[in-house]
Amino acid sequence: MRGIKILLVICCILILGSCNKFKGNQEIPAYLHVDGFSLRTNYADEGAATHKITDVWLYVDDSYQGCYELPATIPVLEHGKHKVTLYPGIKMNGIASTRIIYPFYKPYIIDSYDFGDLDKLVGQVDTISPSTRYYTSDESTIKFWFEDFEQPSIKFEKTHASDTAMIKTERNDENAWLSDDSQYSGHIWIGDTLNYVCVATPELPAFPGQGNYVLVEMDYKCETEFLVGLYASITGSINDIELVYVNPSEDWNKIYINLGPSISDNANNALYFKLYIRASVEEGQEANLYFDNIKIVYRD
Repeated sequence: MRGIKILLVICCILILGSCNKFKGNQEIPAYLHVDGFSLRTNYADEGAATHKITDVWLYVDDSYQGCYELPATIPVLEHGKHKVTLYPGIKMNGIASTRIIYPFYKPYIIDSYDFGDLDKLVGQVDTISPSTRYYTSDESTIKFWFEDFEQPSIKFEKTHASDTAMIKTERNDENAWLSDDSQYSGHIWIGDTLNYVCVATPELPAFPGQGNYVLVEMDYKCETEFLVGLYASITGSINDIELVYVNPSEDWNKIYINLGPSISDNANNALYFKLYIRASVEEGQEANLYFDNIKIVYRD
C-alpha cells in the first residue's frame, strides 16, 4: 500500500512538472488571412490581367514558412515587426502535385509588418490583400508573345491535316471573354465531317537555353478536351511533342503550361518551334471550344 502511495506522488510530481514546462514554453501564434492575389498588367505589352493564382508561399524575414492553398488563414509564431514576403503560386500544367512559385510574377513584400504584442495575440487574425504584376523589363527582361484575338487577323493557322480552323467570335459575343480591353475570343467548332482540328502558331521566337522557364498561359472554355503541344522542326522533319491534355470547362478557366523541358531537350537541334492546339470528337458529336489571352512568357 505504501508503495502505491509513493508511486502516485511521483506521478503527480511528473505531471505537474510537465504542465508547467509546457505552459512556460507555449508559443501563441499570430494569424494572417490571405483571400487571394490581384494582378495588374500593362495590357499593350503584357496582355490581359487574367490569372489563376491558387497558392501563397509565405516567407518571414526570408525564412520559408510554408505553401498554402488560397484562401488561407496562416498561423505565424512571431510577434513584433518582421519582413513578410508573399509569393503567388500556381499549379503547373493544372496538376495539384506540381505547385510552384510563378517565376514571372513579383512577390508582395511588406518590409516591416507588425504581428502585434505577444500578450495580445490570442484570436487575432489580420487580413492581407496582396497584389502582383509581371517583372518589368528593367528588372528581369521578361518577354511576351501573345494572341488576344483583338487584331484583324489570328496568329493561329490551320494545319494541313485539320478539318477546320480557328475563327474570331463576333464582337461582344456572349461566349467570348469580355472586358474593357477584350471584345473578341478565338472560336473552334467541330462536328459532322469537320470533327478534327489542329491549329498552330507561326514559327516562334528563339527561346532561352537549358533549364529556363518558358510558360504558356491560356484562358479557355471548351465542351471537349483538347491537347496543347509543340512542333519542333529538326533536320527536315517535324517532331510532335504532346504536352498537356486539358479537360473541358463550362466556364472560363486558365492553365499554365511549362514548355521549358521540351525546348531544352530539343534546342540544340530544332530550327524552330510552333505551339499547337488539337481536338477531335467522335462521329455524331459536336463541340465548341473558346480561347483567349494565350501568352508565351519567358526571360530573354
